[in-house]
Amino acid sequence: MRWRIDKNTRTDRGASAVEFALVVIPLLMIIAGIVNFGLVFSQQLALDNSVRAGARAAVVDTGKDAVTVTTDQWNSTVIAKSQTSGFAVSYPSGAGSTCDGSDFGENLVVRGTVKASFLIPWPLPGSLVPKSVDLKSQAEFQCEYQ
Repeated sequence: MRWRIDKNTRTDRGASAVEFALVVIPLLMIIAGIVNFGLVFSQQLALDNSVRAGARAAVVDTGKDAVTVTTDQWNSTVIAKSQTSGFAVSYPSGAGSTCDGSDFGENLVVRGTVKASFLIPWPLPGSLVPKSVDLKSQAEFQCEYQ
């Protein structure tokens, strides 16, 4: 019995490796996008909570400055501090940092800004995808004491 070997037959060996190589790069970019979005979203929530806590402390007259409360709240969140820089607090309203000496019904506004960088860098040119995102938050409460 003789085995016949045909030189023109092609096998499918290696086809799955090529398909995997074509699919793995977009798949890893999607996973990196999910991780980066989750981290930036977590940082935004931490910024919102810290600014709200600072504004509330200034309105309720806890004896602490809004900057101190906001900064302490921000520093207590490890995931927020891990990839951020430039944390700043400002008071765009006329009330200032507390409601002392303000008119009844005047609003106290606290704004917080921070620059958040991505955990997983994008393998694309810098002009297409930014390296960092500016996060902003604002909390506004009404002064009810003088």
